[in-house]
Amino acid sequence: MTEPRARVVLIVSGGIAAYKAPALVRALVKAGFAVQVITTEAARAFVTEMALSTVSGRPVRTALLDASAEGAVGHIELADWPDLIIVAPATADLLARAAHGRANDLASCVLLATQAPVLWAPAMNTNMWRHPATRSNLARLREFGASFVGPDAGALACGWVGEGRMIDPEFIVDAACRLLASRQPGNPWAGRRVLVSAGPTRTYLDPVRFITNASTGSMGYALAAAAYELGADVTLVSGPVDRPSPRGVERVDVTTARELLDAMEERLSAGERTVDLVAMVAAVGDLEVEQPSAGKLGKQALIQSLATTRWRAAVDILKTLVARHGARTRFLGFAAQTAEGDAAEVERELVRLGAAKLAAKGAHALFVNRVGVPGLGFSSSTNAGHLLVRGADGDEEELEVMPSGPPVEKLELARWILERLGERLWRAA
Repeated sequence: MTEPRARVVLIVSGGIAAYKAPALVRALVKAGFAVQVITTEAARAFVTEMALSTVSGRPVRTALLDASAEGAVGHIELADWPDLIIVAPATADLLARAAHGRANDLASCVLLATQAPVLWAPAMNTNMWRHPATRSNLARLREFGASFVGPDAGALACGWVGEGRMIDPEFIVDAACRLLASRQPGNPWAGRRVLVSAGPTRTYLDPVRFITNASTGSMGYALAAAAYELGADVTLVSGPVDRPSPRGVERVDVTTARELLDAMEERLSAGERTVDLVAMVAAVGDLEVEQPSAGKLGKQALIQSLATTRWRAAVDILKTLVARHGARTRFLGFAAQTAEGDAAEVERELVRLGAAKLAAKGAHALFVNRVGVPGLGFSSSTNAGHLLVRGADGDEEELEVMPSGPPVEKLELARWILERLGERLWRAA
């Protein structure tokens, strides 16, 4: 059985938003966490123990004095067990009791006894959220080291519209991942600045027709999401794709290769703070039209123009940026290649092509994957390949080659890539 990513105690208190708790548990389990649920007595009016135990795979704990558990001082065991405690929904009452050190039920006792970080997801009426007593309790809990996610603004169960709605489960999971990553000893990504490009670019023939490629942006978006999850500040420069922005990530939309270069250059040059890693995942078009038509071409005119169109090589964005910024910023390139033969021949060819491209671009690392086969590359939810990393001093002779293994979901692959890069790119720092 795979080891859980971390152990989480989820405390569900008595607000209407408790009905979201099973969805939150499911999302946490999907993200790889082991989850133990504690409910307050009031929470049981809004969500059943059966629903929570079914999705968590563990009996729900409710009682402070549980004869079946207190032989081992069960409430202290619960406080010692988790890597993280999440309180969702966090009512005004539980916030107040925790802020003042009360321990009159299992939830508040665990909160007082734990040394694990606590992430609160508040949910209450707008006036309760804005009340000076609640603001004071929030400040007090922050002084104790607590973290918060939400609340959201919107229509509340009481009929009010405003702040106080519990933020959706996926945002809580994101915040949990980021909080744990930021506290992980030696985490090389916490506080780093990461710039990611993703998606295709377009080369226009006229104002409505263009040439592009099959990139959907999924790998770049996954890498941006994984970097944010690990505690980095992430900017995503995206070509035209129909895909939502990763949560917590700043997104800049571009269309052409020139726009992509300008957007990357602007963010690499702006401000005093250095970008630590540029991940050039975008599938940039190789060609540009020297003089695209200013007006829409008719069908026959378009056909005739294709025979006389003058082309030029598009700007090599990765090579250009490495030349300008490679002394202070690490660069990760991506290469999609075709290869034929048996498994060993394909692997050798991919590594050869990847190494040649890494040398030509001058990047610090490159991930090369095969395309044209099911389950890999463009238009696939999974991917696999080889990560190539130069030696500590950029020595090509010390090139390290790491196969990622069988195809996996792209977010999982992105985490694998970042984990290995974090171990290598800043080892001298």
